[in-house]
Amino acid sequence: MFEAMRSLALVGSLVVSLLFVVACGDDLAPPLDGGGDTGTPGSCEVPEELCGTRCINTQNDGRNCGGCGMECAAGSFCSAGVCSRSCPGGTMACGGSCADLATDRDHCGGCDNACAEDEACRGGACLCPEGYTECGGTCINPDGDMDNCGVCDRSCDADQICSMGMCTCAAGGRETECTDEVDDDCDGLVDCADPDCAEATRACMGICGTGAETCDGAGTWGVCEGGSGEAEICGDGIDQDCDGVDPRNPDPYEDNNSCSSCALLSPMTDPMLTINARFDSVDDGVDCFRFIADDGLSRERVQIDLTNIPEGHDYDVYLYRNFDDCVARNPLVSGVNTENADESLTYWERFALDDGGTYYIRVVRFRGHSCEMNYELSVDGLNPL
Repeated sequence: MFEAMRSLALVGSLVVSLLFVVACGDDLAPPLDGGGDTGTPGSCEVPEELCGTRCINTQNDGRNCGGCGMECAAGSFCSAGVCSRSCPGGTMACGGSCADLATDRDHCGGCDNACAEDEACRGGACLCPEGYTECGGTCINPDGDMDNCGVCDRSCDADQICSMGMCTCAAGGRETECTDEVDDDCDGLVDCADPDCAEATRACMGICGTGAETCDGAGTWGVCEGGSGEAEICGDGIDQDCDGVDPRNPDPYEDNNSCSSCALLSPMTDPMLTINARFDSVDDGVDCFRFIADDGLSRERVQIDLTNIPEGHDYDVYLYRNFDDCVARNPLVSGVNTENADESLTYWERFALDDGGTYYIRVVRFRGHSCEMNYELSVDGLNPL
């Protein structure tokens, strides 16, 4: 009888213990959490490893503790790549992992407070990685970002590159100024020594006033011509016949030499037209035009063609989204073919955005002028193809 009662007591004790374990099971540890970033990265930053298609920190991930697929048992945490029953000092249990809230990108400053993909966790705050700067809510590298070179919102020109936070000339460009003593295209040749400057001119003093010297493209400026009573040349900036006047023959769109004085091509929206214009003087370096676009429902584009450029002349064309971009020389597209080759620009509208408004066009004279010979500019506004 005594032995039977003892057996019953032992069984009861085991049942109570089992119930106690079940009841307290929730206090052991929260369920395991895979953590890590989503997406399919090409490589992972230390200490993360690529497990399948995700970057996982195997030092504190309960499902990949110490290596991919090495899952900790229920009630355990992953700390320093080892499964254990408790988290070490300086860390906190977040899901099935021991997280350092000061540095963990998935639990930055608090459990489940994940940083964006291009952010790092430092001091419990989501910040841009070392060497990066936040510009407009995006982490950028100011050493090489063309739109934020060195500082936010400092854009480099189309013929420049951003290197070490500075806008510098891009190799393969052209010598854009032939009298500034600067190697504008990084080819080691400056001003008149650069073949790009062949036929370029600079002011000099002639017999009866200011004349001009012409560069041969091999480092030599020619004799000072003009101001000597000879036959007048229209628009060359030289008073050859000493009558105090250098005649010109401007086109009907002048004065349109700057973004603030751009000629309106048509009062109609999305015009389709062709005009004739000319650079009638060495002082006439830019022709600026503008047109109004209305964004329709279908897929649309802007088409600009610069043709019939006179022989021996070299003109370039640029398309800008608005007045500010025109002033900042920030083109949507540009055409900078050499010699008198035709230029053709196409700009497709942006998806789900309003592309209506006023567009600006700059035709820039690189070489050559004429009081008589025109170029043709064809504009097809924001229209379906």
